[in-house]
Amino acid sequence: MSRDELLIKAEAIGQTIAKSDPARRFWQAKSKMEQNRKAQTLFEDLKLKTNNKLGLEQVVGTSHPKLNELNQEIQALEMQLSEIPVAMQYKTAQEELNEMMQDLMSILMDRLSKGLPVEFGPREGCGKGPDGNGCNCGERD
Repeated sequence: MSRDELLIKAEAIGQTIAKSDPARRFWQAKSKMEQNRKAQTLFEDLKLKTNNKLGLEQVVGTSHPKLNELNQEIQALEMQLSEIPVAMQYKTAQEELNEMMQDLMSILMDRLSKGLPVEFGPREGCGKGPDGNGCNCGERD
């Protein structure tokens, strides 16, 4: 099978996924979520706090006092969101779609790894280490 034929099949799979029930439920829930100002504001705050927490952990580790404060703020936001039905529908739909995509990728990786050299996960380092497997410089090639 040619490269072009494979790409056409991949496009067809992508279209099938986009029309799937989990994708449809996700887009419906996302639309409802976007119409709920309170849920949208809480969700944006949650993303900001979570990103701040992850950034701080990378800089200072996991034992900084500010992390406890951020964890409490994140939990409070999650509690508030859990009381809004459209937010919970969105979360459930997002998890369902993500699980389906993870399952699809696992199947592909499993099938491909039996006959082709497949890397699982992102490659670390620049690939210029002594054995060709990367280094500690943190650069990507």
